[in-house]
Amino acid sequence: MSEASRAASGEVSQRVQGSVTSTGLPGRVFATVAALMAMMTLVSGCASPPPRAMVIIPSVPVQAPVHAFVHAPVPSTAAPATSTTTAPAAPGDASRAPGVSLVPLRLPEHWQRRQVLHLRQDAELVAWPNAVWAERVETGMTRRLSQALRQRLPEQGWWTGEEALGTRRLLVEVQQLDVHAGRSEVLGTLNWRLVDRQGRVLDGGSLTQRVQAPVGDAQQEAEALAKWIDAQAEALAPRFKGAPQP
Repeated sequence: MSEASRAASGEVSQRVQGSVTSTGLPGRVFATVAALMAMMTLVSGCASPPPRAMVIIPSVPVQAPVHAFVHAPVPSTAAPATSTTTAPAAPGDASRAPGVSLVPLRLPEHWQRRQVLHLRQDAELVAWPNAVWAERVETGMTRRLSQALRQRLPEQGWWTGEEALGTRRLLVEVQQLDVHAGRSEVLGTLNWRLVDRQGRVLDGGSLTQRVQAPVGDAQQEAEALAKWIDAQAEALAPRFKGAPQP
């Protein structure tokens, strides 16, 4: 409780004591009235802060597939269909698990906090009031990047995690990631490497992207980060189409 609340409580007790004494009310009544008014003062002076919003980086919107149904007669002279069975992949055999494993992104240290931070005047990190991340930022960014790449390159096959069984692994390290609320933009630089299961580098490079998006609160910041990640996926997709297979 603040000093102002304590002072107000004492002042209320003095006023009540003076008024009750002047009217000649018994001491027990005075004590009850004083206690109730002091309690009301304490409650008003020690009000709880507003609840904090839980923010996450949104997922890629799901696009419903369009199915076309064609009904055609089957000729009676058609040859019977033959079925082929593909042997299942042996456990731990990476050569039979095609696809790319996206390793969780690595972010600068200040992105490890629960506070939703943005830059003010290019040098000062400021937290949005009454908002925190509901999950680790790298978790949400890894999920969004995996979804964005899968949407652009569904034929590649995508896995997420350190131990995922893909023939290739995508390693992404974000060197810089700045959210400028005043300029409504996200500026970031990342390094990426595509390696095989033995760690040999198949491809790699560096990307720097500037994305314009409104950043007026914590939720808009999360949406702006998602837009920045989509831009990285758009730039990476052509490199995977021509990337060598292990």
